[in-house]
Amino acid sequence: MNTQLDKQAYWTIGRWGGLACFLWPVALIPASLIYLTGNLRTAIGPLAYSVADFLAGPVSAASLIIVIFAVRERLNEHAPRRMSAALLAGFLAAGAMVLVACIRAANRQYHLLHPELHLENSTAVLVVWTTLVAGISAAGWHFWGWALGLVGSAGWPSNRLPHGLCILSWLVSLASLFVYAFPNLEGIAGAFSVVWALWLGALLWKTEPENRQAAE
Repeated sequence: MNTQLDKQAYWTIGRWGGLACFLWPVALIPASLIYLTGNLRTAIGPLAYSVADFLAGPVSAASLIIVIFAVRERLNEHAPRRMSAALLAGFLAAGAMVLVACIRAANRQYHLLHPELHLENSTAVLVVWTTLVAGISAAGWHFWGWALGLVGSAGWPSNRLPHGLCILSWLVSLASLFVYAFPNLEGIAGAFSVVWALWLGALLWKTEPENRQAAE
């Protein structure tokens, strides 16, 4: 009976992990497009940016944590220390995502509440805001790089993840770890992360309870 319950729980976590993998790109891509093309001065501009903050912050962060948790459930018995470290790094990356969204929202709301200050024309305000957002975002990518590097190192020897997916994990990790030094790597890390998430999502979604029993 306990074995059947464990198998069902494993299958449920895998399904949630698969959904989170698909949700993360769906949330991240529209948010990035709004930040790049949005206009705060239009009638729906503030609402659009608020939606972008919600998608890029809480939604993306929750999806990331669920993804890492599902992978940890899949690999934990083979590399418990590495997967615990990966989960911690995932929490730090998710926290950075939420913090960036909060800074964006707070800055925008202050601008809208005090138009008489003309803060959009203040060089000092723009420099400080850009530095904070870029720095915290780069820190989030750095922790994401550590998480994926650990996932790849645990998935390869255990054969619980395809070797191609492990290689892709290391490529994303390599790009993400150095976004803070080379900001142009953010686009590469983001694109590879989307491919990684979709591949992993398909893998987790197809996982059946019997697969774990066979592996054991």
